[in-house]
Amino acid sequence: MQDYQKTKTLQTPIARALILGSILLILSAIWVVGAENRIIWEITDFSLFPTVIFVLFILALFSLILGKYLGKAFTLKGYELIIIYAMLSIATSLFSHDMMRQLLPIMGYGHWFATPENEWAELFQRYLPNWLIVSDMRTLDEYFRGGFTFFTTYNIKKWLFPSLAWSSFIVVLLFGMLCVNIIIRKQWTENEKLSYPIIRLPYELSNNPSFLKNKLMWIGFFITLAIELLNGLHYLYPLIPSPGLKWNISRYMTNRPWNAIDSLDMNIYGFAMGLAFFMPLSLSFSLWFFNLFWKFQLVFFSAVGWRAGGGWQAEQRAGAWMGIAILVLINSRGHIKDTLLSLVKGRSEDKIYKFAYIGLLFSAGFMMIFWYETGASIWAIPIYFIIFALLSIAVTRMRAELGPPTHELHSVHPDQLMVIFAGTRPFGANTLAPFALLDWVAYGYRSHPMPHQLEALKLSERVNLGYKKMIIALMVATVVGTIATYISHLGFYYKYPGYAIWGGGPFYTLQSWMSHPVGPDYNVMQHFGFGFLFTLFLMFMTRRYLWWTFHPVGYAVGSGWAISWMWFSVFLSWLIKRLILSYGGSRAYRIAVPLFLGLILGQFFMGSFWSLLGLIINKGMYTIFP
Repeated sequence: MQDYQKTKTLQTPIARALILGSILLILSAIWVVGAENRIIWEITDFSLFPTVIFVLFILALFSLILGKYLGKAFTLKGYELIIIYAMLSIATSLFSHDMMRQLLPIMGYGHWFATPENEWAELFQRYLPNWLIVSDMRTLDEYFRGGFTFFTTYNIKKWLFPSLAWSSFIVVLLFGMLCVNIIIRKQWTENEKLSYPIIRLPYELSNNPSFLKNKLMWIGFFITLAIELLNGLHYLYPLIPSPGLKWNISRYMTNRPWNAIDSLDMNIYGFAMGLAFFMPLSLSFSLWFFNLFWKFQLVFFSAVGWRAGGGWQAEQRAGAWMGIAILVLINSRGHIKDTLLSLVKGRSEDKIYKFAYIGLLFSAGFMMIFWYETGASIWAIPIYFIIFALLSIAVTRMRAELGPPTHELHSVHPDQLMVIFAGTRPFGANTLAPFALLDWVAYGYRSHPMPHQLEALKLSERVNLGYKKMIIALMVATVVGTIATYISHLGFYYKYPGYAIWGGGPFYTLQSWMSHPVGPDYNVMQHFGFGFLFTLFLMFMTRRYLWWTFHPVGYAVGSGWAISWMWFSVFLSWLIKRLILSYGGSRAYRIAVPLFLGLILGQFFMGSFWSLLGLIINKGMYTIFP
């Protein structure tokens, strides 16, 4: 069962790429942290990070120019660009809006915002492990008020040990994810031949020199670049007209039950059209169709007098995510069995699986010890991380199969699901309080690092890099990215007042659970079960009937704040691709590919440029999204 292919490129040196990648991810941390907090709204909500594509594009251009005039010795090779892209993607997932940006405030929020009125000190403070939080009121005063510097001996001492503890957790957590990816990679990549739409643009930029010479690519590039340029200038100088490619339809829906739809926006985003173009037609159709399905479900709820709003939709989608994870694991059972048999038989060509299973056991053991030391019940720890692992596998599968522009699942954290099914009493404050500190891990799943790891492994296979070098690159990016995230966020929050505002949600939830213990929520469980069973039904129909076009992955990711802004762009892309294939066939599709890659590249380049310019001149700027 030969796995990763051994080729002549196994001898390729990667030290230059590792060093350059580490330097660039440190600079990217300063850029993204500063820009997302002060200059723009959000730039890391997408499956493909704009700032990473910006850097990769610049590197590819410089390599092309330097190679032409100075020789190949001065250029970055394709596999080096892939390594740098992978490192930047992993690091950006850590310092993004949905990950460690949430963690840093959580570490001090439970003490700084405790008051006699909310009774946090009496309810749960004693259950928060001191080695994972910062409770010193002097340093927290500077941290939450801003206008100070983090880089003093006093502040560094107060943050050092908790930061090191969390860093060890993060490194081991991502190492465990990487081990899971190594185990499932062959099944998804070689046996099921998933398409990995997200990696198309980074691969073309790094390993196809003719891509940057393609006229259609530059046409697409300048179309979205011009739109973003005008949008940015309109933001700075309102007299300059905006292209006006965003319409809010829901403002015309003022009467019941249609007003329950809350928001219905028809926006044109070039990057969303570009990414959707590389999805299979059934999946892109399902993505926009189920977004409307979720919207009009609210209308139905209102019409029949049920609770309107999105209160139970998150649980439905959680059931769908769980359904997808369980189904793909069942479908992969034969491959997993083969990998385990290879360990028993000791086949030398399958050493990678031995590494992965030992690494997975190490990660699991580390998590048990780590969270047992926080005071959490030892039986509850594996439940939490099994739920998290299933949700992580689900989002990784969705990315590999569908490649949506974004994916999110807010308000569905493993501890919340545990309480929904069992209530608060079986767990108690000693377990729920430490788990509240993990809120950032499951905040929204939009910037989840596990899909980026699998896509990096797929890219390394395409360029014959070899798994060992990519594993080294990913772990170097994890370690350096974690350190860069801490330093950049702490430096920023101490300097600027009013930005360390995240992290309150889990403590208010914890306050509610401790003040008013709850039992199992059977109503919510019904919605979770509906999402789970409906996903099974969709999967059954998809596999049994070729004419069936409603894919369960579209149902699972078709709702959410971010995708609700993009659904119309996905619809347009689906319609254009369908027309191209119907009237021009596969040849016309291949010709159109550079155009749609250019749409992604142009918008991401110009949007990243505005955020970087704003950071340099210290001025708010137009943002790509929303």
